[in-house]
Amino acid sequence: MPLSADLANKSVQAAIAAIEVYNKPNFLYREEAFALLMSNAWELLLKAKWLLDRHEEIESLHVLIDDGRGGLTPKTNRSGNPLSVGAAFLAAKIRENKNSGLDQACLDNFLALLEIRDNAAHFLNKDLYLGRRILEIGTASLRNYLCLATEWFQLDLSEYNFFLMPISFYHGFETAEPATRAHYPEQVQRLLAYLDRLEEQPVDEAARLHVSLRLETKLTRGKDAASVAFRWTDDPSAPAITVREEDILRNYPMTYRNLRELLKRRYEAFLENNEFHKIRKALEKDTKFAIVRLLNPGNPNSSHTRFYSPNILQEFDKHYVRRQKS
Repeated sequence: MPLSADLANKSVQAAIAAIEVYNKPNFLYREEAFALLMSNAWELLLKAKWLLDRHEEIESLHVLIDDGRGGLTPKTNRSGNPLSVGAAFLAAKIRENKNSGLDQACLDNFLALLEIRDNAAHFLNKDLYLGRRILEIGTASLRNYLCLATEWFQLDLSEYNFFLMPISFYHGFETAEPATRAHYPEQVQRLLAYLDRLEEQPVDEAARLHVSLRLETKLTRGKDAASVAFRWTDDPSAPAITVREEDILRNYPMTYRNLRELLKRRYEAFLENNEFHKIRKALEKDTKFAIVRLLNPGNPNSSHTRFYSPNILQEFDKHYVRRQKS
């Protein structure tokens, strides 16, 4: 197995560890541990992508210094092993490639996550507000990670529960705001100001990657009129489950526009032509790959939008040639 694939799989395990730690019922080091582990998951994924685009040349990850003879040599650590370039550097360089799929919002989110990790030692008096801000960054980070891990390495992550348990069962969590930030340590005040600047950037509502995601939770009775029936299989004898519409869209995050742009980045010489539309329309018949959301669920003739699952990429891979270099 290529080293890039090993790193990608190890990255997934780090992400799972981050989620498991965060979702523990009572864990005082929750946010700090999540930031540490999720940053590590991203670093491994970025290194895997870097190697994949450079034909598995591990030397491309080394920090090089002057060897004193006019050449370059790897900088080594205390044990004599070559030092690798930092995750922030890799993210910024991958971002420069317009076909990578890593956009500015994703880069800003990753930098915010690193800042949270680096400032973890200063969370001396955490409260609901600080917890909310970190949850918003972490939720977006997981969503971005899921999109790019699937796109870059076709990893099947459907067996894992990639979500953070909301702590919004505390009354007022979603609107928690401090009367003043003056009671925070100076380092935390600077961290919050940095997150504010990142989150103030213009937001593309059609984007699939995000700087932060606001979490809203409400409790409803089981037979809620806003729920939609959804059957994951064509087998009529299979048990049916009822989930909310937003739960469905979490598994089908791409609009047609998102899908088209992703395919342009993913494949060599991709054309939005008749051949593509023929393949797409055939796949759209299978609910594993696409669903239709009606503006008025009670009227089948109302305006609608089609949403696509990342699983559809594996089918397009059978028809198009993947890009090999950045």
